[in-house]
Amino acid sequence: MADGIAYLSATDAIGPTTPSSSNDELSAEKLDDFSSPSWRKRSRHFLVLSSAGKPIYSRFGNEAQLSTLMSAVQAIISTFADMSDPVKSMTMGQHTIVFYTNGPLYLLAVSDRGDPAELLRNELQLLHSQIVSILTSAQLTKIFEQRSNFDLRQLLGGTEGLIDHMVDKLDTDLSFALGSLDTLWIRYKLRERIGKALLAARPPKGLLYAMLVADMKLVTLLRPRKHSLHPSDLHLLFNMATSRTFLTGEHWMPMCFPKFNDQGFLHVYLSYISPYVALILVSADRDGFPALTLCRERIYEDLSSDDALQRLDDAASQRALRPSELGVTGLLQLYYRNKTLVQHFGTRFDDSVDEDQRRRIINTYKRLRLYISGGGLNPLRIIYHKCESDTVLAWQSSSFELYATVAPTMEVKGMIRLVNSVLEWIKNEEDHLFVVNAPSY
Repeated sequence: MADGIAYLSATDAIGPTTPSSSNDELSAEKLDDFSSPSWRKRSRHFLVLSSAGKPIYSRFGNEAQLSTLMSAVQAIISTFADMSDPVKSMTMGQHTIVFYTNGPLYLLAVSDRGDPAELLRNELQLLHSQIVSILTSAQLTKIFEQRSNFDLRQLLGGTEGLIDHMVDKLDTDLSFALGSLDTLWIRYKLRERIGKALLAARPPKGLLYAMLVADMKLVTLLRPRKHSLHPSDLHLLFNMATSRTFLTGEHWMPMCFPKFNDQGFLHVYLSYISPYVALILVSADRDGFPALTLCRERIYEDLSSDDALQRLDDAASQRALRPSELGVTGLLQLYYRNKTLVQHFGTRFDDSVDEDQRRRIINTYKRLRLYISGGGLNPLRIIYHKCESDTVLAWQSSSFELYATVAPTMEVKGMIRLVNSVLEWIKNEEDHLFVVNAPSY
């Protein structure tokens, strides 16, 4: 890095995002092997290996220490493949084991929490997309065609923190499961002001998308009139933007967007224009860095000419609305997905909800969504799920999905009244909650 500018290749070090544990703890969880009690006590595991059985990635434990386990997984998959009956999942005691193969990569998920196989398979597909975003499908295919026993960790080295962060987010954030974009609540006039600043910056040749992002939440997006990026591609981009590596300076790197084109790279410019807000510019021009630097300067100067940038940073620092800010009492947490816009927002959890309960609630949301979005002639529209510590309601209509949690003491009628009040609040706040009229060029 020189003069605050970092030029990164796809495999340059991408440091871990802000961790929930110390560096010593992070190192320890990567040193375990599959026979250690600390590794076995984990509720969920995600493993990636090559079709030759070479270890590539494990969320917990050291890949080299897990080589015996990886070889066993490769043997199981290959045996069923030879029988023309690919293995998809199996149950062993309390553990659900799901297999997913894509080209030269084998992926495995293990859960002892009763996660449905379909849910784990969806998460493995996201994990595969994360790896493709670093290398492209074309590069993966070429590598293993030339050397079937190639150690892919040589090319992924330094990106483990990025992959770990996405895997952890799968467990604590509903955004990936919803397949929509999380949006930052700000006043409509401010969002409109920011959009005009992006447009006024005179997008240079090759620019495809310009956006402002705060804590994986979309502020606004400038795009070509006839093109849009798939939400899952944007999730991968936002996940990268949260890395501490990018908090200072300007950064320029190749990135593959699997839904857009899994065969090649686009080029991403990323710079934080305030402590909480990142400017992301996606270009087809591999030599576009100087022009995008000028574009960034124009956007920054425009938003700094009044209090727009400060107001945006203040809103971003709040991260998410509190349940009480929705004008109701008794709500512990809520997600609302606008089907038309393919956007959603979620509140914080109430302070009374501890970390374990939060993970369980998110897991309940994900499972209920499988039931209401599973298709069929008679899909479920409303599910009421009650346990000792909370009550969850999942509700699907033609225009929205809603997932809400309240205390177990609240009766059904009371919860319905609460949700109807929230829907009325959302209707009044829609322009502030979502990116309704994104600028285009």
